[in-house]
Amino acid sequence: MPSSVLTRGLVALALFVCASLVQAETLKPFVLAYSKAGADVSAEVESVREKLQGADYRILGEYPVTDAARVVIATSDALLAAAASAPRGAYIAPLRVAVTRVDGNVQVSYLNLEYFRHAYQIETSLAAAANLLAARLGASSTFGAEGLTPSTLARYRYAFGMERFADPYRLASHPDRRAALAALDANLEAGKGGVREIYRVEIPGQDATLIGVSIREDAGADRDASDAYKLTTVDVRDPRHTAYFPYEILVRGGEVEALHMRFRMALHFPDLSMMGDNSFMQLRRSPAAVEQALKHAAGG
Repeated sequence: MPSSVLTRGLVALALFVCASLVQAETLKPFVLAYSKAGADVSAEVESVREKLQGADYRILGEYPVTDAARVVIATSDALLAAAASAPRGAYIAPLRVAVTRVDGNVQVSYLNLEYFRHAYQIETSLAAAANLLAARLGASSTFGAEGLTPSTLARYRYAFGMERFADPYRLASHPDRRAALAALDANLEAGKGGVREIYRVEIPGQDATLIGVSIREDAGADRDASDAYKLTTVDVRDPRHTAYFPYEILVRGGEVEALHMRFRMALHFPDLSMMGDNSFMQLRRSPAAVEQALKHAAGG
């Protein structure tokens, strides 16, 4: 066989192998830790809290989205270090772990750290942190998408013309972070826009604070903005995507922002259909309603 033919064959084989490896390296947004028949949601939440603390996580807060769906929020040194490594990396700081009752079973699920750190353009690997979570909480499967590559996640948007990570809601502008937090503290305490604080975390080495919030119709939010409405409209597949909540407000210096819902929801529900039942179209009024609610809270 001529050497040129052999060389071309080897190059083609190498390219095929590389392409296969890249294609195989896909990620999904959620990890199903386990599902348990007949379990009590409150008891399972306590078990989750204990397991997280045993893995050196600090509990930041807890959010009862509905009677059947609760989220425990925690952070760790590894997540805070990753958050501090990128200008807008704060969004990776909170780990959200959901406990959801579905047809007599309780599902425990949490965010896939490697998926979200690529989406938030963080170069620091969280594979070790993910392995520790898998050992402590469990990891029976990943779910929530057919799978996206790291390069796709780094520039992710749901469709042409829709927002990316770099296109957040601009909620308010204040002289500095102290002034921004003072406005937020007053408005969150008053529940303006139906928005209340669940947790907050300071990002080390940055002039930044991340605040997790609830948006509730029973607290005065517009229905289209409310967490429960969004959850019951699109979160109908098993396993559930309860760990989508709570929403975050990021304060960087005096600037206050939040991820645009058309980016944030699509990132957590990348396989959700655009039209039809339980689709994005049914939430077409929600992005503007969420922005308005969060602006009330931010003093914008």
